[in-house]
Amino acid sequence: MTKTDLYMSGVIGVTSLARTVNTEIGTYIEHFITDNFGFAVKLSNGVINMSIEIAQDFESQSSSATTERIKLVANTFQKR
Repeated sequence: MTKTDLYMSGVIGVTSLARTVNTEIGTYIEHFITDNFGFAVKLSNGVINMSIEIAQDFESQSSSATTERIKLVANTFQKR
């Protein structure tokens, strides 16, 4: 994995929305590009995964982050 700041505001925005779905999700620390070209987001208490597409879409039009898409991200949460 490679640390990046690509689509940072989108990643942080999607992370915040995911926290409304799952209140156990901690705060954003940093994010990485994964081997399958998604983002692994390091949190204060774990990690979530999201596609680059959802972060990019959120930056260009935040309303594109539908509840269903956010639930998919929230469901990737792994506590550490």
